[in-house]
Amino acid sequence: MLYLNQITYKPICVDPCLSVVNRNMTNFLKELDTYVPTKEEQCHYEKIVHLVEAEPRCFWRDCFPAHITGSSLLINKEGNQVLLNHHKFLNKWLGFGGHADGSTDILEVARRETKEESSISEFTLAIEGIFNVSTHPIPANSNKEEPPHEHFNIDYLFQCTHSNAFQISDESVTLRWCNFDQAITLVKSHESMTRMLHKWGKWQEKHT
Repeated sequence: MLYLNQITYKPICVDPCLSVVNRNMTNFLKELDTYVPTKEEQCHYEKIVHLVEAEPRCFWRDCFPAHITGSSLLINKEGNQVLLNHHKFLNKWLGFGGHADGSTDILEVARRETKEESSISEFTLAIEGIFNVSTHPIPANSNKEEPPHEHFNIDYLFQCTHSNAFQISDESVTLRWCNFDQAITLVKSHESMTRMLHKWGKWQEKHT
C-alpha cells in the first residue's frame, strides 16, 4: 500500500533549492502544508499528504491504487447558487474536476476541468487556497482498463464573474444551478459534497 488509514502527521518540508521546473510542486506543497483541515477531513488530509510524500507519480492517472485529482465547487456571480454536475459514469451529483495528467499545479487542473465540463470560462477564486480535501473510491472502468482505485481530491471554490450560462459536456448527464437546499437534496448523503455545500453556506452568510 502506498498510503495508510492512519499515519502520524509531520509538517511537509519544502526544499527551497528545487528547480524552476518543480516550482509548481513547491507551491502545491506549501498550499497543502498551510491548509487546516476540519475534523471530518483530517483522515483524508493525512492520506493525501502521505501519498504526495511517498509516491512521485501520484499526479498521473495510472498511479494505482490512488492518485491526486483537482476539483471545484462553482458558484454564480451573486454567490447564492451552485452549479451541480450529474456525472455520467459515477451517476452522482458532484462538482467539477478530473485528473492532473502529471501536472503539479492542481489549482490550474481544477480551473481546466471546470471550464471543460461547464464551458464557463470567466470565474475566479472565491476563497484563496484549498477549499476542501477528500478521498473517493472509484469503480473499475473496463473501457479504460482501469481497476478500482481512489481519487485524492483537492477542491477549490470558484465564483463566476460574468455569465452563468453553461453547456453540458459528454461526461455529464446534465448540469443544474441550485440554491443551498436544492443542492443538499441532490447530493444526498455524499460526504464530501455535503461538507463543501455547508462550507459554501457559511461563506454565503458573510458575502451575500
